[in-house]
Amino acid sequence: MKSKLSSLFGHALMAVAIATPALAADLPPEALSTKPDGRYYTGYFATWLDPYFDATGKTPAEVWAVSRLARVPATYTHAVISFATPNFSWGGLAANSWVGTGIEFQSTPASVKAAINVLHMRKLKVILAVGGATYYDWDGLAAEGQAGSGPRIDALAKIMTDLGIDGLDVDYELDANVTRYANVTKAMRKAVDKAGGGRLLTVAGWSTGADCTAETTNMADCAGKLSYWGGNAGRERLLVRDHPDVAKMFDVVNVMSYDARYEHYDGVVAYKQYRNLWGKNTVVSIGFETAPEGWAGGMLVVNNPDAQCTGSRILQDQYGKSIDAPYSVQRFSAAVKKSKSPNKNVHDGAMLWHLTKTASGACGTAQIASPGPIGHKVSQMLGFVDDPMLDVSPWK
Repeated sequence: MKSKLSSLFGHALMAVAIATPALAADLPPEALSTKPDGRYYTGYFATWLDPYFDATGKTPAEVWAVSRLARVPATYTHAVISFATPNFSWGGLAANSWVGTGIEFQSTPASVKAAINVLHMRKLKVILAVGGATYYDWDGLAAEGQAGSGPRIDALAKIMTDLGIDGLDVDYELDANVTRYANVTKAMRKAVDKAGGGRLLTVAGWSTGADCTAETTNMADCAGKLSYWGGNAGRERLLVRDHPDVAKMFDVVNVMSYDARYEHYDGVVAYKQYRNLWGKNTVVSIGFETAPEGWAGGMLVVNNPDAQCTGSRILQDQYGKSIDAPYSVQRFSAAVKKSKSPNKNVHDGAMLWHLTKTASGACGTAQIASPGPIGHKVSQMLGFVDDPMLDVSPWK
């Protein structure tokens, strides 16, 4: 993982959400609310790309006008602030500084808190992602998870209560050390529970993490199956097998069903495997990334007929089966909508890396998928709010 408000008044606003009287009084009509009780659509928010704003003395409507974070489209149900360092410390809201957190907002914590308040008014939940592709120092947090307490756990709990953050996201992208992964998860679950208030623990599941490997041949659903992939392949599967109580700590699993190109990987297969691994009490969502991906090659398109170029059609799945299937939002969303898994959850949905990463170029006569068209398509297929903000920079 890792990417100006234009006027909305010229757009026809869609009556897709009914505001409560208090919300209507405090925010402009174009600040729609999400559907909190339906499927989940999670969007990662890159803090290093968020322009400076000052919320001091401003009303919620004024905060909405000046803060990109506050204006996250209502198509999303969860906005994930990215990224905090695992070696985490927090000076408290009074210090009004991001020092020790790894979070890269230009604005102060007090202003970000005001933006989070606006998101809450619009029924969105805000999650803090810990880790990602560029933070590697997990050992201290893992040790605290094993011990059951420590200053990093306390600091993560405190920032959640100070800023009104609704949970944590485990973004462990370091390696296939399942024991460390389990201990990190214990630590973050401890922090979430310490903060209280029904907060969530979510995880970004590795693209091939649910694959069957040589280490998991003893699992019933891996009989006769061996993934093309090595490295972190099978990591989450091993977590479920070897640390089942830890795996159950996740409320939501967002599958990073991208960054594995198109020659030997099918995100639909990955999603189905993840959905069958986790019980029905855990939400499992399929993931999208706009091109170019972290490992360039995959070319996500919106509709199945748009798959007209190299990278937009998946040649084989991770078990060598030739499929020649579209790498499309339509196909991936259909896998969620039409899931026959006995473990499926009513909130199963989608995830996007990341909210403002706009794709460029074409795929034959079709455009590569960008956040706006992706949002419109998943709204159509999975029942999210189809927010006109998706047609406005930087969300389009």
